[in-house]
Amino acid sequence: MSLILLVLTSAQLLDLGTFVVMVRLHGPAAEANPLVGHLLISLGLPFVAVAKVALLSVVVAIMAILIGREEVPAHGRLVGVIVTVGIVAGLLGAWSNAGVIL
Repeated sequence: MSLILLVLTSAQLLDLGTFVVMVRLHGPAAEANPLVGHLLISLGLPFVAVAKVALLSVVVAIMAILIGREEVPAHGRLVGVIVTVGIVAGLLGAWSNAGVIL
C-alpha cells in the first residue's frame, strides 16, 4: 500500500515541480489547462501549489482508507483505477511541462 501511495505522490509532485519551473520561465500563458491557467492568473502560483498539495492529500487519504478496508474487496478495482489515473496524469503533466521548459 505505501509503495502505491508513494508512487502516486511522487508523480503528482513531479508534475507540480515542473509546473513551477515552467511558469517561472515562461509565464502563466504556458499552462495548457485553462482552469489552472485562470487560477494562476487570478490567485497566483502559491494558491495553485497549495491547492494541488491539498487535493493530493485528500486523494491519498481516501486511497489509504479504501486500501485499508479489507472486508470489501470490490474497492480494489476502484483503488486501482484512481491510483492509475493519478499516476498517469502526474507523469503526463510533468512530461508536458518539461516539453515547454526544454
